Amino acid sequence: MERRKRINKVLFGFLVVAAIVCIVALSQVVKNRGGLNIKSTEEYPVSQGVVLYRQDDPAWADKNLGTSKYTMESSGCITSCIASAISESSQPMDPGQLLTLLTEKRVYDGAGNMQWGMLDAIDGFGVEVYNTLDKAFIDECLSQGRYPIVKVHRKSLFSYHHFVLIVGSENGEYICIDPLKDGYTTLSDYSNRIYSIRCVWHE
Repeated sequence: MERRKRINKVLFGFLVVAAIVCIVALSQVVKNRGGLNIKSTEEYPVSQGVVLYRQDDPAWADKNLGTSKYTMESSGCITSCIASAISESSQPMDPGQLLTLLTEKRVYDGAGNMQWGMLDAIDGFGVEVYNTLDKAFIDECLSQGRYPIVKVHRKSLFSYHHFVLIVGSENGEYICIDPLKDGYTTLSDYSNRIYSIRCVWHE
């Protein structure tokens, strides 16, 4: 009887491990679906004038995206990326100031999502929404002195989508600002895989 119990425990442990492996493998398939792997082939020096903002900065971390229940800390990566993208313009705004403007202009929908057409309609802002994935779009933005926002997946067991700002490239690496990290990262930190491209600027 004791021997059978030990065998059952071993079998149960094996089944648990097998289930975890299957879940991890399935999550990787789901994560990578529809994405595009890219590598930099051009050199675009990183400007020292770009300001690195964190979405979880205490100055705005607990503020809501429009009327939604989502906060800057939980879901403000795009807003923070835009603030960094326009930080060299004649009218820079930190994420808190930008959040206030976008809330007043009703740019966020009820779920806190960015309505790109509404943002493009605000005086001074320009928005390019790319409906297909192509490395050429990223290089086009960088060559014009603009910074593309790309959707990536963070490296973790249960990964979730996240947005980072590409601010240049060197030595075959796209250089990024991640609103959840200090300093620069590279696109290879997210497996060089992207899922959408947006470009926002202010003139």
